Amino acid sequence: MELRHLRYFMTVAQEQSFTKAAEKLYTAQPSLSQQIKDLEQEVGVTLFDRTTRKVKLTDEGEAFLKYAALTLDNAKQAVAAARQVAKQKNNQIHIGFLNVAELKLMPSILAQLRKNIPNLKIHLHSLTCTEQIQKLRNAELDICFTRYKMDHSDYEDIHILTEQIYLVAADNLHPSERTLKLQELKNSSVIMCEQNASPIFYDKLNVLVPFEKMDDQMLWVTNVLQHINLINLGMGFSFAPEYLLKFLNHNIKIVKTDEQLPQLGLYANYHRHSNNIALKMITEALMQMTTEGKSAEEVIHA
Repeated sequence: MELRHLRYFMTVAQEQSFTKAAEKLYTAQPSLSQQIKDLEQEVGVTLFDRTTRKVKLTDEGEAFLKYAALTLDNAKQAVAAARQVAKQKNNQIHIGFLNVAELKLMPSILAQLRKNIPNLKIHLHSLTCTEQIQKLRNAELDICFTRYKMDHSDYEDIHILTEQIYLVAADNLHPSERTLKLQELKNSSVIMCEQNASPIFYDKLNVLVPFEKMDDQMLWVTNVLQHINLINLGMGFSFAPEYLLKFLNHNIKIVKTDEQLPQLGLYANYHRHSNNIALKMITEALMQMTTEGKSAEEVIHA
């Protein structure tokens, strides 16, 4: 029995379809079906009921599922542990970040790391929140700065800061100072990050403004530069986290809204049991910052 058999089994169980599972695994359906048959022959039981419209687990399959998941998870942890040791031996650290962390934290962090560990190899990765979390779990990153609080026993989360979200627009789009009802946006062009690019930002605002019902007037962006450029060009109303305001032109204003807009958190996420010296230096400074109410620059340069 190989790990790929377990991965195939898990995917079929999740998708409840050999066709969908084959597509997800980028393999041919006949090949996938044969792999599952080989697994069932080796285990000695039927794992799937193929007589219904959907492929369903048998009672034996349900029992097998629990331990198959644990085995795959343990295999991932084994790979992650080996990668962590390799990085420690090579005197390096991999840091993932969002733009807000790049502006507010990274200059101070990098300066202090170079001062205290001059031979340290620093790898920087500008990634979305989702990409960072996945790479952290795969031990491809030692620490990441995301909008997520992971709440997982294997990881630590340090709350770095909270930012207010604002509605902004060019003067000509909203020349008066009156409060804008969010429902009025359905009649205006709106610039917004795609959900995959910034899921928490999107989800928090989608509660107030149903973007999926406004397709005709939406301008979707996938990165911060696109977002800033379209706002500055006066292409529509947009929502911007606080750190973005400094990049907007003088003719862009904050628009008052009839409903309170949400806030965004920024978290440092890292593996609780890592022995990376550089990581410990960063996290100790960040924890000091949060407990003493200091800025990142004050703590890291102390």
